[in-house]
Amino acid sequence: MNIHFLSNTLKSIVVSVLFISIYQNGYSQKTVNTDSLINAISNQSIVSNPNEMGITLLKSSNYTDATNFYSAEISKNEGNAEAYFNRGISQWQTNEPSKACQDWSAVLALGDTATFKLLDANCHGTMVIDGDTLRKEQYHQMFAVAKPNAKTSSANSNAMLVVDQMPEYKGGDAAMLKYLTQNIKYPADALSKGISGTVIVNIIISTKGNVMFPYVKKGIGGGCDEEALRVIRNMTAWNCGKQAGKPVLVRYNIPVKFSIK
Repeated sequence: MNIHFLSNTLKSIVVSVLFISIYQNGYSQKTVNTDSLINAISNQSIVSNPNEMGITLLKSSNYTDATNFYSAEISKNEGNAEAYFNRGISQWQTNEPSKACQDWSAVLALGDTATFKLLDANCHGTMVIDGDTLRKEQYHQMFAVAKPNAKTSSANSNAMLVVDQMPEYKGGDAAMLKYLTQNIKYPADALSKGISGTVIVNIIISTKGNVMFPYVKKGIGGGCDEEALRVIRNMTAWNCGKQAGKPVLVRYNIPVKFSIK
């Protein structure tokens, strides 16, 4: 996995605890003892910072404040998958399962495929991105570990899923290259250490053309990873992808090159 903040073991615990809290015919929750869930979250061997304020709030069942805490963390860093995951837990405990499932959808969108279990078992096998709902078979296909695909042409070699009409940066590849060239600021640390290379950033282009949930799939360090994320997050909307004439979500890799001349 590209995101290591949470182990598969923890996700399994979360699924088993949450699953018993759901009525078979819907999202309505039953009151359950969540000690095992909270203990798992706060276990020092799993969580990088078990003394974090948000974890303390969850352990004390102060879910509203926990939600506010993690919302603030996400506003600081929209790629903070751990904050999305934990906010989902706090929202689940305050009987807001649809919001919880949106947060867990964000965790999967940020590359953590262990989240398949949460969405499959607790969110009716659906994933929500930018207002669009994907069924279980769709998000499993989109986020499955990439394998060679005969349908993937060299022209679409950066795509995780090829569709009839691929999404396109407005103005095409030349315009995107110009945008990256004009906006990337070579990190001082990378310059001083002679670091160069290509950062691979994974994104989702929504049906509205929005660039969603970018994360570094392959980094080179020296501040280049953070800089690549910054410029991609600041991109304007793309022309969305289409399948059979209808807008669809597409997962895509963008290579961002850093070269010392």
